[in-house]
Amino acid sequence: MLLKNDISDRYYSFDASLLPDGGYIVKVIASDAPSHSPGEELYAERVSSRFEVDTTAPVIENLTGSLEGNADGKQIGNHIHVHFRATDSFSAIKRAEYSLDGDDWQFVAPVGQLSDAKTEDYDFRVAVPPAEAVPAPMSGSTANDHVFVVRVYDRFDNLATAKTVIRGK
Repeated sequence: MLLKNDISDRYYSFDASLLPDGGYIVKVIASDAPSHSPGEELYAERVSSRFEVDTTAPVIENLTGSLEGNADGKQIGNHIHVHFRATDSFSAIKRAEYSLDGDDWQFVAPVGQLSDAKTEDYDFRVAVPPAEAVPAPMSGSTANDHVFVVRVYDRFDNLATAKTVIRGK
């Protein structure tokens, strides 16, 4: 596919997000014919190494979270059990992180402990701060409600986010 011809600038750039995800090579052909007499022009071409374009973000599926308490019932909701799946159509999942109630992002490992596939499952528990450590709730929510956000990056740093509200008891 011809990207551009008759360029007189020393550089050329294009928006790679317009290309479908995949592997590409580029062939550049240069000639000084416009500034030389016929028969005196020079011509050269070069083919690049193969490179990959991936501009599509991963997909986060089935994000669920539920409050879990101790068996004695005295500390209701002291952990949140989280599960989700991250998939990417082209490249491997690089990493995942979560944030609870707007706090700092925390790394989370997939079930297999190594992010090296196009599909990764995550299943983990997060400690919930005591109710007295949580700021006053917004209207319509309680101190036991929590906003849980995950973000996932693929190998090319494309980003996907998802969130869920976990209702307290």
